[in-house]
Amino acid sequence: MVDYHIVLGVVSVILALVGYATYFRSIFKGETKPHAFTWIAFTLIDGTIFFIQLAEGGGPGSWVLGVAAFFAAFVSVLALSRGERDVRAIDWACLAGAVLGLVLWLGTESPLGAVLVLTVTNLFAVAPTFRKSFVKPDEESMVIWALDVVKFSMSVFALESRTLTTALFPASIAISNGALVVMVLLRRQKLGRLSR
Repeated sequence: MVDYHIVLGVVSVILALVGYATYFRSIFKGETKPHAFTWIAFTLIDGTIFFIQLAEGGGPGSWVLGVAAFFAAFVSVLALSRGERDVRAIDWACLAGAVLGLVLWLGTESPLGAVLVLTVTNLFAVAPTFRKSFVKPDEESMVIWALDVVKFSMSVFALESRTLTTALFPASIAISNGALVVMVLLRRQKLGRLSR
């Protein structure tokens, strides 16, 4: 009998690979212009939460964050040359908030405390993409963000140890990325440009 944790973990990873493949294609075609600040922070935060989940017995449910951190690093590099060029003071503040969250995490002795800090930090990390996507909704591919909602929701059920420490972060990503998808689709509709 196949363990459903493994099945859900593998499906989550496959969805991540599909999402990143479409995102990279969109970047190289010049359709998507990722915000480097968001993706640099995602690399650090996702990687840290991945190791916390592993240590807390997350098992297959943690795999997707390991994959996400790995590919976020590549998006970060691409964003520096092909990404959003309009960097504002609020973007610097959000990146500073993300870095501050990581620094605070280093001083946290409990895994749950670290997850709480990094979950809030992740909201700072995604803020530059929200701002950019509100102004330029056609410069963001919705495939990766919509797949994130599904894959991170599935990853919660794939966790072998489902606790607040292991489940809070992926659940919050599913919610925040769902909000991004809705906002972009509404902006595109308002501007009369439904695509990607």
